[in-house]
Amino acid sequence: MADHTDVIDEFLEDLDNLTDNVDDSSTESANSERADERSARKRRLIPFYQTRKDVLSYFSAEKLMRTFRFDRPSIEYLTALVTDILPKRKTAAKRNLLPLDMVLIALQFYATGTFQTVIGNVLRYSQSSVSRSISAVSLALCLISPNHIRFPDNLNDLKREYAEIARIPGIIGSIDGTHIRIQRPILHEKAYVNRKNYHSINVQAICDARHKYLSVCATKPGSCHDSSILKGSSIGKKIESGFFGSSILLGDSGYSNTPFLFIPYTDPVEGYKIRFNRAHKTTRCTIERSFGILKKRFHVLHSEIRMSPTKVSWVIVACCVLHNLAIDLNMPLDDDWGVDVDDDADEEEMQGLDARPIGNPTKKDAELRRLGHIKRDGVARQIFSR
Repeated sequence: MADHTDVIDEFLEDLDNLTDNVDDSSTESANSERADERSARKRRLIPFYQTRKDVLSYFSAEKLMRTFRFDRPSIEYLTALVTDILPKRKTAAKRNLLPLDMVLIALQFYATGTFQTVIGNVLRYSQSSVSRSISAVSLALCLISPNHIRFPDNLNDLKREYAEIARIPGIIGSIDGTHIRIQRPILHEKAYVNRKNYHSINVQAICDARHKYLSVCATKPGSCHDSSILKGSSIGKKIESGFFGSSILLGDSGYSNTPFLFIPYTDPVEGYKIRFNRAHKTTRCTIERSFGILKKRFHVLHSEIRMSPTKVSWVIVACCVLHNLAIDLNMPLDDDWGVDVDDDADEEEMQGLDARPIGNPTKKDAELRRLGHIKRDGVARQIFSR
């Protein structure tokens, strides 16, 4: 009987040991599966963060141009221009935000004008990091804007290029304004409502015959008129003081006629006035095309910018700097980017404005004679024959 009891006890002991081994093995198996799952999640994340310095390799050449409007060498060149100005940033995960990362964030925002969270999802950054990067890069580009938005030392090149358009001598630039839509500001809200009844910043710009910007003023609210902006701007005071000598600008009927700014004749009857208006329009439309190209390349200017007016001004000037750099670097302009290359809306706005004082027509004729546009007998020169 005792032998049978020993056998039973030994069997129960073996059974207990077997059960313990099964429990241990199942626990180890579950722990192993969880560890494998954690490793798999880490492997899915590690490649991107380890190669973040070479994030450009994730985009093809065509995708790079469509997303950032610049190719890889140009992006690296732009980064080098602002690296010393950009602050050192870290993300919420304590990872360094490199200058290249900040430039890519800003370029995608300029190119698309989409929500900052969408840009963060594409480049895997938080919305706050995207916001700080856009502000920092925009301000950095504004700080270097005097090096890229300026009149050249030799004005004869500008005059020659403009004379090749419609044979009007003495022109150094075309001037006009365009409205950039913004969200409703907190301070001085009524001042930003333009005549089309939406909030905007009225941007005054002067361009050359190659559509490069020579001067940009992006600080005035939408209620300001173009002629008022010119009178109060530094470039307007320079031109009025004779800083550019006898050189002249071309503007539309929203400006006053002065010895340094010519506008079209109102309801011309004489032949030479009609021919002058035709040549004037052909030459001045370079500024309209410049605005169209700018808004096509950087779609953020074609939509509502959801920032404070101060930061919107930074973004506008930054886009103008990048526009000039894109022309210097021969960056293409794709027709599939989806924005018209003209600015008819702004031209229609100017046509609907009340006419400003156009000055004394006699003085205008005298100035045209001085520049060789009109003979003293009132007969137009051959330069306006076409």
